[in-house]
Amino acid sequence: MSVVETVVVFAIVWWLFFFMLLPWGVERNEAPDKGHDAGAPVRPMLWRKALATSVLAAAATAVIRWAVESYLRDF
Repeated sequence: MSVVETVVVFAIVWWLFFFMLLPWGVERNEAPDKGHDAGAPVRPMLWRKALATSVLAAAATAVIRWAVESYLRDF
């Protein structure tokens, strides 16, 4: 796997994990101000989710790269 392929795999895996982690820990605002969406989260914690996503995506990309380099090289 080249560096470009690794970056592409990381980007795809990052977005996949990010969308999976977005709903975790979301609390609805029970009394929203006028003009605000009632379904908007109180504290979305996007920095924490982005950090967790980056760690998970790096680990998943390392596993995918290892699998491709070791098992799929012969095909």
